[in-house]
Amino acid sequence: MNKRVKAFTIMEITVAMLISAIVIGITYAAFNIVNQSYRSFQHKNEDIAVLMRLDELLRNDFSKADMISKTTNGIFIKKGSDSITYAFEPGFTVRTSSIIDTFKVTMQGLVTGFEAVPITMVNPVTEQNRIDELEYSVLFENEKIPYYYRKQYSSADLIERNPNAVN
Repeated sequence: MNKRVKAFTIMEITVAMLISAIVIGITYAAFNIVNQSYRSFQHKNEDIAVLMRLDELLRNDFSKADMISKTTNGIFIKKGSDSITYAFEPGFTVRTSSIIDTFKVTMQGLVTGFEAVPITMVNPVTEQNRIDELEYSVLFENEKIPYYYRKQYSSADLIERNPNAVN
């Protein structure tokens, strides 16, 4: 009784293993490509989120500020009983209020002004450092993105600027 066991030949198993290896290799390569694309997308979105958060905070602080003044390395914002300091350093910006935020952004061309007159130097008198404009550019992925903020002061705020002024 010559019974043969039904089985695959070595050649068939080798071909099946070769096809499996090719499919696994292609799947692994595709997974790596998708994974790298997702990481790049995630990194870019994190960088954009930092820019948007800094822009949102500056806009909010400018609109609600009672007074904004220039400091040696940034600006000082007075909002009621609160005070906020922005320090613009090479490669990052630090916002100090009740908490400290650090934004990793590369700013260029920081310009401050009051009533369309640029303020380049810090005066010893705080009131003379008052600004109503802040302009700068951010270098993001080799592109310059301009930002501009303007504060519209009320007449009550500006009367403090000159104590000899008459209503």
